[in-house]
Amino acid sequence: MLVFHAHPDDEAIFTGGTIRLLTEQGWRVVLVVATRGEAGEASRTSSPDLGAHREDETRAAAAVLGVADVAFLGYADSGLPATGDPAATERTDAALVFADAPVEEAAERLARLARAHSATALVAYDEHGIYGHPDHVQVHRVGHAAAVRAGVPTVYEATVDREYLHFVETHLVEQAHGAIRLQIGPLDDADTPYAPQLDPAGQGLGLAATHLGLPSVLIDCTVDVRRVLADKRAAMLAHTSQIPADSPLVDIDEATFAEVYGIEWFRRVGPPTALDDLSLAPPW
Repeated sequence: MLVFHAHPDDEAIFTGGTIRLLTEQGWRVVLVVATRGEAGEASRTSSPDLGAHREDETRAAAAVLGVADVAFLGYADSGLPATGDPAATERTDAALVFADAPVEEAAERLARLARAHSATALVAYDEHGIYGHPDHVQVHRVGHAAAVRAGVPTVYEATVDREYLHFVETHLVEQAHGAIRLQIGPLDDADTPYAPQLDPAGQGLGLAATHLGLPSVLIDCTVDVRRVLADKRAAMLAHTSQIPADSPLVDIDEATFAEVYGIEWFRRVGPPTALDDLSLAPPW
């Protein structure tokens, strides 16, 4: 299974438990990350090369989860556009910004890896990129296009259940979503650059008024990862540059951590695979 993410740490936050369950069952999981995350939080590390440092963190997290191989597509991190305009983020990397890359070009890079590893399933994101980050929306586009090119029959769209999260403590994805509050741009033209806009609508109406994740009815696989939650947590905390020692995640009690991060969600496009076998049956 090829698991495709936008930035270092996304793999642990959104799919870490599922990856660990699959690798325990003998599945060969290959992690592919579009960017090196060099536009992330730099103040928490003394490394002169944040991208290289985050690559190392990703490999450490992948080792905890039993990932067989890790690859980076080589695109630049788009950053977090505080104003709603991706161009407002300063970029010093000479590589092509992932959110601006032609979808078919990026899809061919990913498809080559899918062919090389004989992937039978691919994990990407839902059409909103889970929480609206332009790199995440691009993962959705590129992941589906690569699956078609490589003949991978099943794509799982990693997401979150916005209705479930409404009733538990704050998840990291809510903080990320709240930091940008973006309206999703056009998805019908694969080569149309993602053009988010600030979304002032729905303020005060909770997660139901957001583009965060998907409603419960659209989710096909609800995976209980509490049995391997210690590994998921260790993988998340391997990303020390973004989740430092003083993060609430370090001291949060096990019960609360399990409530917030103990379930992972996917929408499936294509026939079922072993990931479906992990899914809980309603009412969970």
